[in-house]
This record gives sequence, structure tokens and C-alpha cells, in this order.
Amino acid sequence: MTSSDAVLAILAKAPLPGLVKTRMCPPLRPEQAAELYAAMLLDILAQHDVEPDVDVTLWYAPDDALDWFRAHVPPRFALRAQQGPDLARRMTALVRAHAEQGYTRMVLRGTDSPTLPPSRIGEAFEALHRCDVVLCPDTDGGYNLIGVRKPSDALFELEMSTASVLDATLRKARELGLRVELLEPHHDVDTAADLPLLARELSPDRTPRTRDWLERHAAEVKG
Repeated sequence: MTSSDAVLAILAKAPLPGLVKTRMCPPLRPEQAAELYAAMLLDILAQHDVEPDVDVTLWYAPDDALDWFRAHVPPRFALRAQQGPDLARRMTALVRAHAEQGYTRMVLRGTDSPTLPPSRIGEAFEALHRCDVVLCPDTDGGYNLIGVRKPSDALFELEMSTASVLDATLRKARELGLRVELLEPHHDVDTAADLPLLARELSPDRTPRTRDWLERHAAEVKG
């Protein structure tokens, strides 16, 4: 049994040098990139620790990082290890696992968009009352949030993390006869070139850790 029909699932990696934000190196050192990733992750978790009327789950990788997540993730989050050799199959397994728990509105987000407006989450869950799939496009051609009502393995059977993944997902949804809604686009933080825009959007209440990291590393960010 679940306490809600809705679950917000966050996919995260342990903030280890060389494992996260590798496209930022250089100009950042791997240790700096890992610190930035940790700051963004912890800000996102704090934002969703008070998410009303939905359950929250943190799906972590790698498997042996459980101790780090137990020490840093708010207790409200259920902790689950990601399952599968790549992102597409991990997302497929995640959706299937939550559907088996009885959830009928499942929203997935990653950790690359700490300034995603809080309204997007509510809009995604609301859209799932009307449609089968909801997406928040990323400005680089991907998406930073996806919501579904039920498992649809084929929806994720494509190359993820590319500039065409949004279009490919929309085509696949049409082939499957799924109703889709798009939210207003936002942007991810993938490379050092994204950091100036991120800096303009940070706030002391929603993203204090990321803001502090950028202030301490202003010289590296400017190159």
C-alpha cells in the first residue's frame, strides 16, 4: 500500500570525483565538479523534502554508495538502488517498481536542474490526471522531468542524454498512442558554459549550497 497515488522519484549518483559532472572538467577539477554536484543534489532534496501530497524516493547509484545517501538524504525519502546497466533501463525499472507499489502518477527528475521552478512538479502531477506522459523540455533538446501513469518500456528504449532525446520520446509516445503534455521548458547544468545562467537564477532560500559553491569558485567558473 502507498500513502498516495503519486510519487516523485529523483535519480542521483554519489558525488564522487570522476563519476559526476565530467563534462565540466576542464575548466573544473574533478573534485570541484563533484562538490558542485553534491551542492545541487542537496539543494534539490531540500526543495522536495516538503513536497505536499506525494511520496518521494531517491534512486541512487552506484550500489555501494548507500552509506553516503543514508547520511545526507532527508529521512522522508525512501532509498532505492538504481537497477540496470544504462539510464534507459534504470528508468524503465524505476517506473515498473513504483507501478508495482500501486502508484498511478510517477514523476522522475534528475539532479541537473536545481533552479527548476517548484511549480513544475505540481504541474506535472496535475497533467497526469489528463494525459499519459508529461515532459518538461530542456533547452538543449532533452528533458529534465518526465511523468507517466503506467509502465511503457518502449518509451525509454532509445538513446538517452542526447540533443534529440525529447523529439525521439515524443515520436515514440505517438507510435504508442500515448497522450502527451509539455510543460514550459527549463534548462540543465551540463557544462561550465551553463554556470553563468545558473548563477543568475540562484536564490538563498531554494539553492543556498549551490549559490555558496559558485561564490567560492567564481574564479574557476570565469576561467
